[in-house]
Amino acid sequence: MRTEAAPRVGDEAVAFREIIPMKPDRVDRNEQFVVVRMGNTIATFTELSTGKGLSFPTELISRQVERLRDAQRS
Repeated sequence: MRTEAAPRVGDEAVAFREIIPMKPDRVDRNEQFVVVRMGNTIATFTELSTGKGLSFPTELISRQVERLRDAQRS
């Protein structure tokens, strides 16, 4: 597991990646996790790929956190 730069959203955010080696002749399993706290609510975003280090789209995380912020104000 390794930490990554978290998107600058919400009150706090962390990001990390797990790379799980598969048996020989198979590509590695690559999972990214982004966890965001907004007030007393936690939102998690995950991305799973094989053989590549893809990332969850930061723009989508930003939009979802903004929706969460709006919902908390209501």
